[in-house]
Amino acid sequence: MKIFVYPYSPTTIGFDPDFDGYVITTANAFERYLKLGFLKEKIEIAESIDFKHVFRIVQDLVERFSDFDEVFTLKENDIEWIDVINDYFFGEKNKPTLALFKDKYYMRSVLQGKIEQPDFVAMTPEISAEKVPEKGVIKPRRAEASLGVDFYANRFEFERTRANLAADDELILEEAVDYDVMFTCDGVFYQNELIQFFSNQYSNKVSNCDIERYTIIHTNENYWKNPSLISRLKEDTAEVLKILTNGNGTIAFHMEWFYNSVTDVLTFCEVGARFGGWHIPEIVELAFGQDYRKTYWELKNGKQSLKMKQIPQPKQAAAVVGIYANHTAIPENMGKLLGARFKCIQYGSSSKKGATGNSDLLCLIMFAEDDIESIYQISEKIGKMIEEQLNC
Repeated sequence: MKIFVYPYSPTTIGFDPDFDGYVITTANAFERYLKLGFLKEKIEIAESIDFKHVFRIVQDLVERFSDFDEVFTLKENDIEWIDVINDYFFGEKNKPTLALFKDKYYMRSVLQGKIEQPDFVAMTPEISAEKVPEKGVIKPRRAEASLGVDFYANRFEFERTRANLAADDELILEEAVDYDVMFTCDGVFYQNELIQFFSNQYSNKVSNCDIERYTIIHTNENYWKNPSLISRLKEDTAEVLKILTNGNGTIAFHMEWFYNSVTDVLTFCEVGARFGGWHIPEIVELAFGQDYRKTYWELKNGKQSLKMKQIPQPKQAAAVVGIYANHTAIPENMGKLLGARFKCIQYGSSSKKGATGNSDLLCLIMFAEDDIESIYQISEKIGKMIEEQLNC
């Protein structure tokens, strides 16, 4: 059987009621299908013909019946995103639908109701201020490193922010999350199994990247302070990847989670099918003595990998300090000032605003210490060096 998605009258396209499958349409077109002879029980009404609502209906149909093999449309503007849904449910075996890892609206739609995440809508000109969260974030659906993100604190600010945005459907609006810290999870996912998993955390809120002078990504302190939280991150990360990959393929992933320490709630931020930026694989190797990049390429080359029996534990703590070009300056010989055990990578200046893209950095500094407290102490010293340079 097939699933046909079409918001208009079936008459104009010569659609035959003997069609072997189901139709997804709008409430306005429903009666037209009935008058033509389509069976009521084979018509699904969508609140809106968009990815978010159609995906959920298709998922429900696939769970109820096992003999579907395609979802399609004849509405030109919808072909691309309906093809993403078709690929997810009926695409090539062992191949994940990578569009879900790039487009935040697709990603959230697939995870809706299954993972703790912010409320969201596709940002369109028709959205009224009364229907959006009181406090939220407007971001490009396909950008990375916090580029192009705008925050609003109330609905008046929302209207003002919207006036400055392009009137297209390439934006997503998300409810603002109340959080203390952001965790990153990186590793390799293979055929429905989490093969490798490592977690780090940011020293400050990524949402403040436009005002911070530097940010530190370091080994997650909860390996030492709260191991049960690491276990939760691992389980939730695996669940997100199982859903998004539909159990298919080999994925190198970089995932981010919001954490509220008062409510003890983990909220999914986003995930990319890639290695983490800012040399995260290198600080993982420093801390854990494992290079998960090697595992990824071995799996891609057809070699088998053992399943992860337990969460790897860090042998030491590692960190990377990113110094932003927009807010400070550093000595040209920063590496020599720090010493030989620090790896210092210096970049040119840039005006781009982003949290973890190299294009907005003056410098990255990598180092390792015996424990997490030493990471904090060394990071504070580097911070003071930055402040002193700024005041010169």
